[in-house]
Amino acid sequence: MRMVSLGEISAPILNDRGQNEGPVLSITKHEGFVRSVEYFNKVVHSKDLSKYKRVKPGDFAFSPIHLDEGSIALAFEEGLISPMYRVFEAKEDQVDRNYLIRILKADPMVSLYGTLGDGSVHRRRSVAWDRLSKVLIPLPPLEEQKRIAGILDQANALRRLRARALDKLNTLGQAIFHEMFGDPATNSKNFRSCKLEDVVKIIGGSQPAKKHFLYEDGPDRIRFVQTRDFRTDEYKTYVPAELAKRPFSEDDVIIGRYGPPVFQIFRGLSGTYNVALMKADPKGDVTKDFIFYLLQEPHLHSYVVANSERTAGQSGVNLALLNEYPAFEPPMKLQLKFSDRLNDLEAMKLAVMSSLEAASALFESFQYQAFRGEL
Repeated sequence: MRMVSLGEISAPILNDRGQNEGPVLSITKHEGFVRSVEYFNKVVHSKDLSKYKRVKPGDFAFSPIHLDEGSIALAFEEGLISPMYRVFEAKEDQVDRNYLIRILKADPMVSLYGTLGDGSVHRRRSVAWDRLSKVLIPLPPLEEQKRIAGILDQANALRRLRARALDKLNTLGQAIFHEMFGDPATNSKNFRSCKLEDVVKIIGGSQPAKKHFLYEDGPDRIRFVQTRDFRTDEYKTYVPAELAKRPFSEDDVIIGRYGPPVFQIFRGLSGTYNVALMKADPKGDVTKDFIFYLLQEPHLHSYVVANSERTAGQSGVNLALLNEYPAFEPPMKLQLKFSDRLNDLEAMKLAVMSSLEAASALFESFQYQAFRGEL
């Protein structure tokens, strides 16, 4: 297999091509180029676009400070990108663009990027074009490149279909909740009305005197829950001694008290309480499944965020107002039927997750073979 440097088959685009109109694009490590506002659901780019660069379909761009995370992409639409990005174009008579982006995003190549950067802070190590242009690319004949790119595209499409199916299933639980219990904001099916504190007992979340703290992993600052990918073993926390003896189980409903975003609901965690986490237990004739989906209602989330407390710039759940939130108590028979439907949904999720893992493994295998010139 012939190996060539990236600089032999591509060239940097140094000018901004003028005009500062069009959608603002960002580069993500998994999705490639995305429309910034649509992807982040808010404006994260500068208001002043005068220095932004214009990319066209077929251009490549990468983030010098996030390249080691796979932040490199091929543009499929025209738009503007931050001046922090570096843009280059492939020589079409030598390399197929789709083949090249697959090679540039292959795991062995992404691992290599981490060795190319300058800078002392790990997440701010910047990779210049001069260094990136020297990396070696396996380059079979052009027709062979297109064949390989086609195989990888099909494998990736299968993986993305499975991922989208799983995303849809992850939203179905809330839809089933609405179907069976109506809109909680209005108690549209006229179940017995009550306050949230009548059906949910919130445990933990208060900070005792410092002498009651146990140190875990050393006396570090508390790190609050900030993402839905939360894992307890990734956080160093202070654990109140009286709560450390009462761990929560994977079946428990857990509230992330701090943010942003404020008020996140988790299930499937295991660990112990800390100042950032609270447990929501059934109180009255309700199930944990009902509580879990009731607490995830958008209207309740908006209410909590609007009435959140702020301490040293950190927003937190106002427990007194949360307990006063209007709730309802549907018949237990209906709640148990809801749980049965959730069990069926969970079985479907597990099947799709297994299929997604298989599709991902297939894609990664093909990608690795392509990188080694064996596909």
